Amino acid sequence: MLSPRASRLRDWALFAAAASVPAICVGVLGLRAVSNEADGARREVALGLATASARLSRAIDQETDRAEAALAALPLADPLTGPPEAAAAALAGIAPPFAAPVLLAPDRSVLLPPPAAPKAAPAPDGCAALARAAAGPDAQARAAARRDFLARCAEARSPAGRWLWPVLALDAAADRAVDQDAVAAWLEAHAAGLSEPERKAAAIEVDAALSGEPRERARAALAAPRPERDALVAELRRGGLDAALRARPDARGLVSFRAGAAAGALRALPDGRSAGFVIYAGSLAGWLHGDARPLPPDVRADVLAGAAAAGAGRAPVAPELGGAPAALLPIAPELAVRLSPADPAAVERHAARGKRLLVGVGAAATALALGLAALLFARMRAARRSSELRTDFVAAVSHELRTPIASVRMLSELLEEGRLAPDEHREVFEALGRESRRLGETVERLLGFSRMMAGRAAAERAPARVADAVAASIDTFEERNPEMPRVVRDLDPAAEASIDAGQIQLAVDNLLANALKYAPLAAPYRVRVARERGGVAIAVEDRGPGIARRDQRRIFEPFERADDRLSRAVSGSGIGLSLVRHVARAHGGGARVDSEPGRGAVFTLWIPAPRGPKEQTP
Repeated sequence: MLSPRASRLRDWALFAAAASVPAICVGVLGLRAVSNEADGARREVALGLATASARLSRAIDQETDRAEAALAALPLADPLTGPPEAAAAALAGIAPPFAAPVLLAPDRSVLLPPPAAPKAAPAPDGCAALARAAAGPDAQARAAARRDFLARCAEARSPAGRWLWPVLALDAAADRAVDQDAVAAWLEAHAAGLSEPERKAAAIEVDAALSGEPRERARAALAAPRPERDALVAELRRGGLDAALRARPDARGLVSFRAGAAAGALRALPDGRSAGFVIYAGSLAGWLHGDARPLPPDVRADVLAGAAAAGAGRAPVAPELGGAPAALLPIAPELAVRLSPADPAAVERHAARGKRLLVGVGAAATALALGLAALLFARMRAARRSSELRTDFVAAVSHELRTPIASVRMLSELLEEGRLAPDEHREVFEALGRESRRLGETVERLLGFSRMMAGRAAAERAPARVADAVAASIDTFEERNPEMPRVVRDLDPAAEASIDAGQIQLAVDNLLANALKYAPLAAPYRVRVARERGGVAIAVEDRGPGIARRDQRRIFEPFERADDRLSRAVSGSGIGLSLVRHVARAHGGGARVDSEPGRGAVFTLWIPAPRGPKEQTP
């Protein structure tokens, strides 16, 4: 048999288990669902990136094959063997959109693409003749032609595409025949358009022909970087490109290469030059981010060059699903395109929304589980409490019935056996009557409670003076307990209400009997009848030990008693105050108690004022 403390701990443990197990199950299932949903979203994004990468790879391969076929079929006569301008036009027509057309000199210097140069007006007619005259044998004619050329032909170029003005200007500057500031200004405006050999030759001439500030300005202009072209030149010189170019051409006469961060195809020309196209970071980025973007808008493309792209495989790959989805498309050993979502945080935001939804569902499920568990716990405790109360009730009723029955039996046996003197008969008869009345009152109280609990008791109400019914109940109590002090009466004879006098007497009897049980030494008791709040209040006051506030509502329930040592020491069925509340409700009123521990208690039964002629209220 468990102790009360152990029983309470067991109940709380069952409650905690009932509340936590459903919440934990919902939380675990929800986390799995959110995790699976996030993984599914990442798989969907990764699949989209892999599809985009496969399409991009096919497009690059197809365009590259088409360009190689066109390059192999291009005749070697003009335009490829002509001046760079003609070769540029021919190669631009066959180069794929992600590659740059290229023309290499026999020494592997870049002739095409030409260096970027600011737009300028074309050279006037006659500049070619002046240039030839400036190189003639007659010194006087040469000087005059150089002077005219420098004044009129700042934008003139040779048939091979080389600038002519800086060659003559630097030669004249060495002779102090031209203003050095004018030479420095021309180099600042045109340095970006000079080829690499031209820049090197001009740098040598600047050191010899210029001095002071003009020389420093010219040096700075020639040393300024040219990002796009310099990047292309750098990539052509890296990664064993020379070895690739020395490789044996295929049947079409082409050398296809993937070296460093560049890829492409070149075709050797009879004059020692090489023509073709090159894919490098700059050309690839321009195509991917240009107006003719080959990717859907929700895909972001980043060009990787150098160590970031080194070692990438040939097939598109995606990282583990726990990270951000991406696909890597290699172009060359050190050149690749990485495809990723345009909005990388979209999947995480989706997962975050799922987690917030899970938190909401989990909170609701937890609250529901707690509510159901609390209901189960309350029902379980109520069932146990009801079982305990019924057990106590049966024991209390048995005790109350056994005492008068034992007295009647004992007195009856004395009379039956004739063991009493004739002068003792009257005393025995009085005791028999008293115990019989006590037994009948107990049975009547039980039957009244049973009828009220079953809803079969009816209050036969009629206008009457409440004080008369209360006084009759007090008289009966004093007759039964002659040894007790007289009850203090404060009865308002003018207080009238529509009442069932018998039920009112039953309620007052129970209140006085309750006071006698719990406060036998705190007499006298005081009974008050007064008009209150549009009705009549009947109050029974004692000066006993009082009732704790936590028990004041509970003691009006059937079989409930105050949870203290005094209540456990006093026999009782626990139905007296429940009968009082039923009587009050049958009259349309209510019952309450005002008490503090150690300061007595006041039980009040309130019924409304008369409501008309004789009426019956269930």
